[in-house]
Amino acid sequence: MYAPSLLDPAAEELRLADVVGRGATEVAREARTLLGERFSSVTFMYVLMRAFEVEYTAACDASRWHEFHGGPRALSDADLEKLLAPWLDR
Repeated sequence: MYAPSLLDPAAEELRLADVVGRGATEVAREARTLLGERFSSVTFMYVLMRAFEVEYTAACDASRWHEFHGGPRALSDADLEKLLAPWLDR
C-alpha cells in the first residue's frame, strides 16, 4: 500500500479535472494515467474517496471494475457508470 502523501496529489488532480459529462469509465482511466504504476484497485478506491467523497462501500464495489480483474463479480463499464453516477454528477 502506498502512503497517502503519494496518492493525495493524484486525488487532488482528479478532483480538479473537468469530469462533468465524462463518466466513471473516463474518470477511472484518468486515475490510471495520474497514478501510473501505482494504479490498482486499492489506489483507485482511495482516490475516488478523496477526490469525490465516494462512500467506502461504493468505492469497494468500484474496485471490482473489469479492467482490474475479471470473474463473475467484475463490474462492466456500464455498471461502473451507474455505481459512481451519484458522486460524479454533483
